[in-house]
Amino acid sequence: MLRPGGELILVEHGLSPDPRTRRWQQRLTPMWRRIGGGCHLDRDHAASLRRAGFSVDALATGYTEGARFLSYTYEGIARPV
Repeated sequence: MLRPGGELILVEHGLSPDPRTRRWQQRLTPMWRRIGGGCHLDRDHAASLRRAGFSVDALATGYTEGARFLSYTYEGIARPV
């Protein structure tokens, strides 16, 4: 829940644009959800936010250090439209 005029600040790992990495994310997600408390490796967070009625204003994506399939990160700010 956001207050009127509020913004959602997000840092989340998610779906990679690289097809090879994406395939690994999709293979590992069923197991990862069980051990990671329902966490998904293969979500496109920007698309999900837009479908939910948010505008995604500032968004940076990229790989961080670590396992490539776990480290594609979305960082940004979204606001209700």
